[in-house]
Amino acid sequence: MIIKENWFYMISNISSWEIVVWEWVVAYFFDDWKNNVDVYLWKNSYVEFYGLLNSENNHSISFYQNEFYSKLKVNYLLMSFDNSIKSKIYSKTSSDNSEVDIKILSLVWENWNIDIDGIVEIDEWYKKIKWHLLEENIFLANTWKIRWVPTLLVRSDDVEASHACKIERINDDELFYLRSRGLNRNDSLNIILESKIKVIFSCLSMIDKWFHQELLENIINLLTEKMTNN
Repeated sequence: MIIKENWFYMISNISSWEIVVWEWVVAYFFDDWKNNVDVYLWKNSYVEFYGLLNSENNHSISFYQNEFYSKLKVNYLLMSFDNSIKSKIYSKTSSDNSEVDIKILSLVWENWNIDIDGIVEIDEWYKKIKWHLLEENIFLANTWKIRWVPTLLVRSDDVEASHACKIERINDDELFYLRSRGLNRNDSLNIILESKIKVIFSCLSMIDKWFHQELLENIINLLTEKMTNN
């Protein structure tokens, strides 16, 4: 499918497994779990890609920047509460003056795991490329497992690149501060997690206010239900 209009698209409503974002198009996408999608960015295109993965399945998405001055922003939330999630996010840049910014937030509950392959490939000879990858993993239980394999295939020497992986629990000081103001532990956790989730999906509020609000409500309801039943 060729995207030629500036718009917000749901991946589940696109029948093709191949998406081409045309020249000068500004397009926003939400990935509600459609596997093996290939996304191509043309000259001066701008793409923001958001996704929520929270059920057991294998997920794979690939991005190709083959024309100069394309910009790509990818934000995903992975929530492993009662399942195992496996995801592969691949980005290949074969063009000058291109940018990639990928952020992944993972929430992992008791005895379940997340398996992520993050692969970035930058071809030789291309110049002025900016690439950044950040993954934050928050563990909400005592037993968990995560596998994170960042693969960087950089063949150009004119690249501004960085990647980081944070593995953490909820800070006890933050919990104490909120609980000292009369909140119970689950409500305190919800507030902290909600603030982190809002960072991942913050720009959606300017794209589709009602969808953004409904998405956050659904996510918070999932968190509340899990904490209540735990």
